[in-house]
Amino acid sequence: MRRIIRVPEGPQYDESYPLSQGVETETMVFANGMAFDNDSRTRMASAVTIADETRIVLDALTAILADAGARLADVVKTTVYLSDRAFYDEMNSIYRTYWTPGEFPTRATVYVGIGSECRVEIDVIAVKPTTAVPS
Repeated sequence: MRRIIRVPEGPQYDESYPLSQGVETETMVFANGMAFDNDSRTRMASAVTIADETRIVLDALTAILADAGARLADVVKTTVYLSDRAFYDEMNSIYRTYWTPGEFPTRATVYVGIGSECRVEIDVIAVKPTTAVPS
């Protein structure tokens, strides 16, 4: 099983962008978040600060994961892309509030050029919760 996830809270990519907000399999969820506005083809107007943009991205990821029956607590790996090193502390101050202290997923942070004037992009990999009782 492979299902494409599309939620209103996530980045709205039109057909000219060959990518999806998320993909769900039987056991995993792969998702991408950025504060992208498809109509203007640029960063969302509400993403004024790096903190704003980070919240928008993580809220979108929360919605994408929820559509697949997962939560941020189920995330095992994140990759944070920042367009400038100077944004790290502000992004990190918001990022850390989305997880229980001590329960953070693994993370890599890289500094890259991000399209459409976006400054923060985050990819996550989550393992879907199961209701099976361990043997």
